[in-house]
Amino acid sequence: MTPGRLRLLSLLVLAVLAGLTALASPASPGFSALGLATAAAGAALLLAGPIFRVIIAILLAALGGCIVLVAVYTPVADAVHGWLVLAVVVGGIQVLVGIALAATTRAWPTSGRRYSRTRATGVGDAIGDWDALSAGDDPTGDAPIDLARSPRPE
Repeated sequence: MTPGRLRLLSLLVLAVLAGLTALASPASPGFSALGLATAAAGAALLLAGPIFRVIIAILLAALGGCIVLVAVYTPVADAVHGWLVLAVVVGGIQVLVGIALAATTRAWPTSGRRYSRTRATGVGDAIGDWDALSAGDDPTGDAPIDLARSPRPE
C-alpha cells in the first residue's frame, strides 16, 4: 500500500471512530468530548511533521484508552448498555489504530510547501519572489500591488 493511501485509510478510520464515539454520548456526555478530541487529533495529523505525528498517534491511543475507561466506569442502565459496549469496542480499536499510526506515520508523504515555515514567515526563494513581482505582488509587503489602480502623480 502506498504511503498516500495509508494516510487516507488511517484518517478515514479515525473519522469513523470519532463518529461512533460521539454516537455513544447518550450513555455519558464524556463520549462526545472524546469523539471531538479524536477528530481534532486526526485533523492535526495532516499538518504535523513526522515527529509530531508520532506524538499525536500516541495521544490518539491514549484517547482510546480514555474512551474505554469512561465506558467501564459509567453506571450501567438497560437503555445505555449497548452504547457502552460500542464505546468499549471503539476505544479498543482506537488504541490499536493509534499504535499502528505511531509505527507508520513516518512513511506518510510530507505536507506541501503551503505549510512550510519559509512560506509562513514571508521569506521565499529568489525565483518565487521574481514570480510574485511579475504577478503584481510585493513579496516584502502584506498587501498586493495593483498597478492599474495605483495613484499617479499629477
